[in-house]
Amino acid sequence: MNMRYSEPVQELFQNMAFFRKLQPLPATAMAPGRRIMLAKTTQLGDLVISLPMAAALKQHDPHCTVILLTNRRTADIARHCPDVDQVYAAPEDGAELTALLAAVRPDIFIQVNPCRRLAQSAYDAALPIRIGSLFRLYNWQRCTHLVPISSPNSGLNKRLLDLQYLRPLGIVINDATQIPALYHLAPPAAAAMPAGASTPAGALHPAQFAQGRRTVILSPALVTARSHQWPLEFYTELIERIDPREVHWFICGTAEDRASLQPLLQRHAHAANVTDLVGRLSLTEFMAFISQCDGLVAGSTGPLHLAAALGIHTLGLFQSRRSDVQRWRPLGPMASVIHSHVRCRGERRLAHGASVIPCPCMAAIPPSTVAEHVRSWFAMRGQPN
Repeated sequence: MNMRYSEPVQELFQNMAFFRKLQPLPATAMAPGRRIMLAKTTQLGDLVISLPMAAALKQHDPHCTVILLTNRRTADIARHCPDVDQVYAAPEDGAELTALLAAVRPDIFIQVNPCRRLAQSAYDAALPIRIGSLFRLYNWQRCTHLVPISSPNSGLNKRLLDLQYLRPLGIVINDATQIPALYHLAPPAAAAMPAGASTPAGALHPAQFAQGRRTVILSPALVTARSHQWPLEFYTELIERIDPREVHWFICGTAEDRASLQPLLQRHAHAANVTDLVGRLSLTEFMAFISQCDGLVAGSTGPLHLAAALGIHTLGLFQSRRSDVQRWRPLGPMASVIHSHVRCRGERRLAHGASVIPCPCMAAIPPSTVAEHVRSWFAMRGQPN
Protein backbone atom coordinates (compact mmCIF):
# COMPACT_ATOMS: atom_id res chain seq x y z
CA MET A 1 0.00 0.00 0.00
CA ASN A 2 1.36 3.41 -0.95
CA MET A 3 1.32 5.85 1.93
CA ARG A 4 0.95 9.57 1.33
CA TYR A 5 2.23 11.90 4.04
CA SER A 6 1.18 15.45 4.69
CA GLU A 7 3.58 18.17 3.56
CA PRO A 8 4.86 18.94 7.11
CA VAL A 9 5.68 15.24 7.63
CA GLN A 10 7.40 15.00 4.25
CA GLU A 11 9.45 18.09 5.12
CA LEU A 12 10.39 16.49 8.46
CA PHE A 13 11.64 13.35 6.68
CA GLN A 14 13.62 15.49 4.26
CA ASN A 15 15.20 17.41 7.13
CA MET A 16 16.10 14.17 8.90
CA ALA A 17 17.79 12.90 5.73
CA PHE A 18 19.69 16.18 5.39
CA PHE A 19 20.93 16.17 9.00
CA ARG A 20 22.11 12.59 8.61
CA LYS A 21 24.56 13.98 6.06
CA LEU A 22 26.19 15.94 8.87
CA GLN A 23 26.86 12.85 10.98
CA PRO A 24 30.13 10.84 11.06
CA LEU A 25 30.43 7.85 8.77
CA PRO A 26 29.00 4.63 10.16
CA ALA A 27 31.46 2.08 11.49
CA THR A 28 30.75 -0.23 8.55
CA ALA A 29 32.07 2.42 6.17
CA MET A 30 35.32 2.72 8.09
CA ALA A 31 36.50 -0.88 7.92
CA PRO A 32 40.29 -1.15 7.42
CA GLY A 33 41.59 -1.12 3.88
CA ARG A 34 39.16 1.40 2.38
CA ARG A 35 40.00 3.08 -0.91
CA ILE A 36 39.83 6.83 -0.30
CA MET A 37 40.09 9.44 -3.04
CA LEU A 38 41.14 13.02 -2.29
CA ALA A 39 40.07 15.37 -5.10
CA LYS A 40 42.24 18.51 -5.25
CA THR A 41 42.31 19.69 -8.84
CA THR A 42 43.57 23.27 -8.52
CA GLN A 43 47.16 24.58 -8.57
CA LEU A 44 50.56 23.56 -7.15
CA GLY A 45 50.27 25.39 -3.83
CA ASP A 46 46.80 23.98 -3.20
CA LEU A 47 48.01 20.45 -3.87
CA VAL A 48 50.96 20.79 -1.48
CA ILE A 49 48.66 22.23 1.18
CA SER A 50 46.44 19.13 0.93
CA LEU A 51 49.16 16.47 1.12
CA PRO A 52 49.04 16.22 4.97
CA MET A 53 45.57 14.74 4.48
CA ALA A 54 47.16 11.66 2.88
CA ALA A 55 49.53 11.21 5.82
CA ALA A 56 46.68 11.63 8.30
CA LEU A 57 44.70 8.93 6.50
CA LYS A 58 47.68 6.56 6.59
CA GLN A 59 48.21 7.20 10.29
CA HIS A 60 44.54 6.49 10.95
CA ASP A 61 44.49 3.33 8.81
CA PRO A 62 47.86 2.08 7.49
CA HIS A 63 46.00 -0.38 5.27
CA CYS A 64 43.89 2.16 3.41
CA THR A 65 44.61 3.07 -0.22
CA VAL A 66 44.97 6.82 -0.76
CA ILE A 67 44.09 7.95 -4.26
CA LEU A 68 44.72 11.53 -5.39
CA LEU A 69 42.76 13.18 -8.18
CA THR A 70 44.65 16.29 -9.14
CA ASN A 71 45.49 18.81 -11.83
CA ARG A 72 47.36 17.32 -14.78
CA ARG A 73 50.20 19.82 -14.29
CA THR A 74 50.76 18.91 -10.64
CA ALA A 75 50.28 15.15 -10.80
CA ASP A 76 54.03 14.42 -10.80
CA ILE A 77 54.46 16.17 -7.44
CA ALA A 78 51.81 13.92 -5.90
CA ARG A 79 53.63 10.85 -7.25
CA HIS A 80 56.60 11.76 -5.05
CA CYS A 81 54.51 11.62 -1.87
CA PRO A 82 54.83 8.14 -0.30
CA ASP A 83 51.49 8.56 1.49
CA VAL A 84 49.71 8.60 -1.88
CA ASP A 85 49.22 5.19 -3.49
CA GLN A 86 47.62 6.18 -6.80
CA VAL A 87 47.49 9.45 -8.74
CA TYR A 88 45.07 10.41 -11.49
CA ALA A 89 44.98 13.60 -13.54
CA ALA A 90 41.44 14.95 -13.72
CA PRO A 91 40.06 15.09 -17.28
CA GLU A 92 38.61 18.43 -18.30
CA ASP A 93 35.57 16.83 -19.89
CA GLY A 94 32.81 16.05 -17.40
CA ALA A 95 31.80 12.77 -19.07
CA GLU A 96 35.42 11.58 -19.07
CA LEU A 97 35.75 12.52 -15.41
CA THR A 98 32.60 10.55 -14.55
CA ALA A 99 33.92 7.55 -16.47
CA LEU A 100 37.25 7.75 -14.64
CA LEU A 101 35.58 7.90 -11.22
CA ALA A 102 33.30 4.99 -12.13
CA ALA A 103 36.31 2.93 -13.23
CA VAL A 104 38.47 3.71 -10.18
CA ARG A 105 35.42 3.52 -7.89
CA PRO A 106 36.83 4.59 -4.51
CA ASP A 107 34.87 3.65 -1.40
CA ILE A 108 35.08 7.23 -0.16
CA PHE A 109 35.34 10.34 -2.33
CA ILE A 110 36.40 13.61 -0.65
CA GLN A 111 35.91 16.80 -2.64
CA VAL A 112 38.67 18.91 -1.08
CA ASN A 113 38.33 21.87 -3.42
CA PRO A 114 34.64 22.81 -3.76
CA CYS A 115 33.74 22.28 -7.40
CA ARG A 116 30.33 21.66 -8.98
CA ARG A 117 31.89 19.51 -11.73
CA LEU A 118 33.59 17.22 -9.18
CA ALA A 119 30.39 16.93 -7.16
CA GLN A 120 28.31 16.12 -10.25
CA SER A 121 30.74 13.54 -11.63
CA ALA A 122 31.03 11.73 -8.29
CA TYR A 123 27.22 11.72 -8.08
CA ASP A 124 26.82 10.49 -11.66
CA ALA A 125 29.41 7.77 -11.04
CA ALA A 126 27.30 6.63 -8.06
CA LEU A 127 30.27 6.57 -5.69
CA PRO A 128 28.95 5.18 -2.39
CA ILE A 129 30.30 7.87 -0.04
CA ARG A 130 30.79 11.44 -1.27
CA ILE A 131 32.04 14.08 1.16
CA GLY A 132 31.92 17.82 0.43
CA SER A 133 31.51 21.25 1.95
CA LEU A 134 28.21 22.10 3.62
CA PHE A 135 28.55 25.65 2.32
CA ARG A 136 28.03 24.80 -1.35
CA LEU A 137 24.35 24.38 -2.21
CA TYR A 138 25.13 22.06 -5.12
CA ASN A 139 26.62 19.58 -2.61
CA TRP A 140 23.38 19.23 -0.65
CA GLN A 141 21.90 16.88 -3.22
CA ARG A 142 25.09 15.41 -4.66
CA CYS A 143 27.05 14.53 -1.47
CA THR A 144 26.19 11.80 1.00
CA HIS A 145 28.05 13.63 3.80
CA LEU A 146 28.57 17.34 4.38
CA VAL A 147 31.25 19.06 6.46
CA PRO A 148 30.82 22.56 7.95
CA ILE A 149 34.30 23.85 7.06
CA SER A 150 35.40 26.79 9.20
CA SER A 151 35.31 30.27 7.70
CA PRO A 152 38.41 31.52 5.85
CA ASN A 153 38.43 34.31 8.44
CA SER A 154 38.61 31.85 11.34
CA GLY A 155 42.36 32.32 11.69
CA LEU A 156 43.06 28.68 10.77
CA ASN A 157 45.78 27.77 8.31
CA LYS A 158 44.46 26.34 5.03
CA ARG A 159 45.99 22.96 5.85
CA LEU A 160 43.85 22.72 8.99
CA LEU A 161 40.81 23.78 6.99
CA ASP A 162 41.43 21.00 4.46
CA LEU A 163 41.96 18.45 7.23
CA GLN A 164 38.43 19.19 8.45
CA TYR A 165 37.15 17.16 5.51
CA LEU A 166 38.45 14.07 7.33
CA ARG A 167 36.25 14.60 10.39
CA PRO A 168 33.46 12.28 9.14
CA LEU A 169 36.14 9.56 9.20
CA GLY A 170 36.94 10.28 12.85
CA ILE A 171 40.20 12.13 12.10
CA VAL A 172 40.54 15.43 13.95
CA ILE A 173 43.70 17.60 13.74
CA ASN A 174 43.45 21.12 15.15
CA ASP A 175 47.07 21.94 15.91
CA ALA A 176 49.14 23.58 13.15
CA THR A 177 52.36 22.48 14.86
CA GLN A 178 51.50 18.89 13.84
CA ILE A 179 51.53 19.76 10.14
CA PRO A 180 55.29 19.70 9.33
CA ALA A 181 55.53 16.10 10.52
CA LEU A 182 52.80 15.14 8.04
CA TYR A 183 54.91 16.09 5.01
CA HIS A 184 56.82 13.15 3.56
CA LEU A 185 57.74 14.35 0.07
CA ALA A 186 60.54 12.30 -1.48
CA PRO A 187 61.90 14.16 -4.54
CA PRO A 188 64.22 12.43 -7.00
CA ALA A 189 67.89 12.63 -6.06
CA ALA A 190 68.85 14.98 -8.90
CA ALA A 191 67.17 16.97 -11.62
CA ALA A 192 68.00 16.19 -15.20
CA MET A 193 68.93 19.18 -17.32
CA PRO A 194 66.30 19.65 -20.05
CA ALA A 195 67.37 19.41 -23.66
CA GLY A 196 68.60 22.66 -25.13
CA ALA A 197 69.46 24.25 -21.80
CA SER A 198 72.53 26.45 -21.62
CA THR A 199 74.17 24.53 -18.77
CA PRO A 200 76.10 21.28 -19.25
CA ALA A 201 74.17 18.07 -19.75
CA GLY A 202 73.68 15.69 -16.87
CA ALA A 203 72.44 16.13 -13.35
CA LEU A 204 71.52 19.70 -12.41
CA HIS A 205 72.60 20.46 -8.87
CA PRO A 206 72.94 23.86 -7.14
CA ALA A 207 76.53 23.07 -6.19
CA GLN A 208 77.47 23.15 -9.89
CA PHE A 209 76.97 26.91 -9.81
CA ALA A 210 77.52 27.88 -6.18
CA GLN A 211 81.32 27.45 -5.89
CA GLY A 212 81.02 27.16 -2.13
CA ARG A 213 78.36 29.84 -1.73
CA ARG A 214 74.99 29.30 -0.04
CA THR A 215 72.21 28.61 -2.56
CA VAL A 216 68.91 30.51 -2.43
CA ILE A 217 66.03 30.39 -4.90
CA LEU A 218 64.08 33.53 -5.72
CA SER A 219 60.59 32.82 -7.06
CA PRO A 220 59.32 36.30 -7.92
CA ALA A 221 56.49 35.23 -10.25
CA LEU A 222 53.10 36.84 -9.94
CA VAL A 223 50.86 35.72 -7.10
CA THR A 224 47.09 35.37 -7.49
CA ALA A 225 46.52 39.08 -6.90
CA ARG A 226 49.11 40.69 -9.15
CA SER A 227 49.22 43.84 -7.06
CA HIS A 228 50.60 41.73 -4.20
CA GLN A 229 53.80 40.80 -5.97
CA TRP A 230 56.88 42.08 -4.17
CA PRO A 231 58.39 44.60 -6.63
CA LEU A 232 61.03 43.17 -8.96
CA GLU A 233 63.39 46.03 -8.15
CA PHE A 234 63.23 44.92 -4.50
CA TYR A 235 64.51 41.48 -5.50
CA THR A 236 67.41 43.24 -7.21
CA GLU A 237 68.16 45.22 -4.06
CA LEU A 238 67.97 42.03 -1.99
CA ILE A 239 70.58 40.39 -4.25
CA GLU A 240 72.86 43.42 -4.06
CA ARG A 241 72.56 43.76 -0.27
CA ILE A 242 74.22 40.41 0.37
CA ASP A 243 77.89 39.79 -0.30
CA PRO A 244 78.13 38.00 -3.70
CA ARG A 245 80.79 35.75 -2.22
CA GLU A 246 78.26 34.43 0.29
CA VAL A 247 75.10 33.55 -1.69
CA HIS A 248 74.36 32.22 -5.15
CA TRP A 249 70.84 33.14 -6.31
CA PHE A 250 68.64 31.14 -8.67
CA ILE A 251 65.76 33.01 -10.30
CA CYS A 252 63.02 30.49 -11.04
CA GLY A 253 59.61 30.50 -12.67
CA THR A 254 57.65 28.95 -15.52
CA ALA A 255 58.14 29.70 -19.19
CA GLU A 256 54.98 31.81 -19.01
CA ASP A 257 56.66 34.00 -16.35
CA ARG A 258 59.67 34.90 -18.48
CA ALA A 259 58.24 38.01 -20.13
CA SER A 260 57.10 39.57 -16.84
CA LEU A 261 60.44 38.79 -15.17
CA GLN A 262 62.61 40.31 -17.91
CA PRO A 263 63.56 43.46 -15.93
CA LEU A 264 65.00 41.30 -13.14
CA LEU A 265 66.64 38.79 -15.47
CA GLN A 266 68.30 41.47 -17.60
CA ARG A 267 69.58 43.36 -14.56
CA HIS A 268 71.51 40.28 -13.38
CA ALA A 269 72.24 38.62 -16.72
CA HIS A 270 76.02 38.90 -16.24
CA ALA A 271 76.24 38.45 -12.46
CA ALA A 272 78.49 35.57 -11.48
CA ASN A 273 76.32 34.72 -8.49
CA VAL A 274 72.90 34.77 -10.23
CA THR A 275 71.55 31.99 -12.47
CA ASP A 276 68.43 32.27 -14.63
CA LEU A 277 66.41 29.04 -14.49
CA VAL A 278 63.07 30.52 -15.57
CA GLY A 279 61.22 27.99 -17.73
CA ARG A 280 64.16 25.57 -17.78
CA LEU A 281 62.94 22.96 -15.29
CA SER A 282 59.94 20.70 -15.26
CA LEU A 283 57.93 20.68 -12.05
CA THR A 284 59.55 17.43 -10.90
CA GLU A 285 63.02 18.80 -11.70
CA PHE A 286 62.17 21.98 -9.86
CA MET A 287 61.11 20.00 -6.78
CA ALA A 288 64.41 18.10 -6.85
CA PHE A 289 66.35 21.33 -7.28
CA ILE A 290 64.55 23.02 -4.36
CA SER A 291 65.34 20.10 -2.08
CA GLN A 292 69.07 20.58 -2.77
CA CYS A 293 69.12 24.34 -2.14
CA ASP A 294 69.60 26.08 1.19
CA GLY A 295 66.63 28.42 1.00
CA LEU A 296 63.83 30.06 -0.99
CA VAL A 297 62.26 33.52 -0.95
CA ALA A 298 58.88 34.06 -2.62
CA GLY A 299 55.45 35.59 -2.35
CA SER A 300 52.34 33.55 -1.62
CA THR A 301 52.91 31.02 -4.41
CA GLY A 302 53.15 27.27 -4.98
CA PRO A 303 56.98 27.16 -4.80
CA LEU A 304 56.80 28.77 -1.34
CA HIS A 305 54.62 25.95 0.01
CA LEU A 306 56.68 23.30 -1.78
CA ALA A 307 59.94 24.57 -0.27
CA ALA A 308 58.41 24.65 3.22
CA ALA A 309 57.16 21.08 2.81
CA LEU A 310 60.63 19.96 1.69
CA GLY A 311 62.10 21.38 4.89
CA ILE A 312 64.53 24.01 3.60
CA HIS A 313 64.76 27.61 4.82
CA THR A 314 61.65 29.30 3.45
CA LEU A 315 60.62 32.95 3.62
CA GLY A 316 57.20 34.12 2.45
CA LEU A 317 56.54 37.79 1.67
CA PHE A 318 52.91 38.58 2.46
CA GLN A 319 50.45 41.43 2.32
CA SER A 320 49.09 43.00 5.50
CA ARG A 321 45.70 41.29 5.84
CA ARG A 322 46.07 39.21 8.96
CA SER A 323 43.48 36.62 7.90
CA ASP A 324 45.32 36.00 4.61
CA VAL A 325 48.69 35.68 6.35
CA GLN A 326 47.31 33.17 8.84
CA ARG A 327 45.47 31.19 6.19
CA TRP A 328 48.15 30.97 3.53
CA ARG A 329 51.43 31.13 5.45
CA PRO A 330 53.79 28.22 4.70
CA LEU A 331 54.21 25.56 7.37
CA GLY A 332 57.48 23.69 7.64
CA PRO A 333 60.33 23.11 10.09
CA MET A 334 62.21 26.18 8.76
CA ALA A 335 59.41 28.28 7.28
CA SER A 336 58.63 31.88 8.24
CA VAL A 337 56.95 34.97 6.83
CA ILE A 338 57.45 38.70 6.71
CA HIS A 339 54.25 40.65 6.26
CA SER A 340 53.46 44.30 5.83
CA HIS A 341 51.83 46.51 8.43
CA VAL A 342 50.56 49.02 5.88
CA ARG A 343 46.85 48.79 5.12
CA CYS A 344 46.10 46.62 2.10
CA ARG A 345 44.13 48.30 -0.67
CA GLY A 346 43.44 45.11 -2.58
CA GLU A 347 43.60 44.57 -6.33
CA ARG A 348 43.29 47.80 -8.32
CA ARG A 349 43.75 48.47 -12.00
CA LEU A 350 44.48 51.60 -13.96
CA ALA A 351 41.42 53.14 -15.54
CA HIS A 352 42.75 52.73 -19.07
CA GLY A 353 44.12 49.28 -19.71
CA ALA A 354 44.93 46.15 -17.74
CA SER A 355 47.94 47.45 -15.82
CA VAL A 356 47.86 46.71 -12.11
CA ILE A 357 48.61 49.30 -9.44
CA PRO A 358 51.09 47.80 -6.94
CA CYS A 359 49.58 47.63 -3.47
CA PRO A 360 51.45 49.82 -0.98
CA CYS A 361 51.30 47.02 1.58
CA MET A 362 53.85 45.01 -0.44
CA ALA A 363 56.09 47.99 -1.16
CA ALA A 364 56.27 48.50 2.61
CA ILE A 365 58.40 45.35 3.05
CA PRO A 366 61.95 46.72 2.77
CA PRO A 367 64.66 44.67 1.03
CA SER A 368 66.94 45.41 3.99
CA THR A 369 64.62 43.44 6.27
CA VAL A 370 64.49 40.51 3.88
CA ALA A 371 68.27 40.56 3.45
CA GLU A 372 68.76 40.54 7.21
CA HIS A 373 66.46 37.52 7.48
CA VAL A 374 68.36 35.60 4.78
CA ARG A 375 71.69 36.40 6.45
CA SER A 376 70.28 35.08 9.73
CA TRP A 377 69.80 31.67 8.11
CA PHE A 378 73.51 31.33 7.63
CA ALA A 379 74.85 33.55 10.45
CA MET A 380 76.22 36.07 7.95
CA ARG A 381 77.25 39.51 9.09
CA GLY A 382 76.85 43.01 7.74
CA GLN A 383 76.62 44.44 4.27
CA PRO A 384 78.75 43.44 1.25
CA ASN A 385 82.14 45.14 0.87
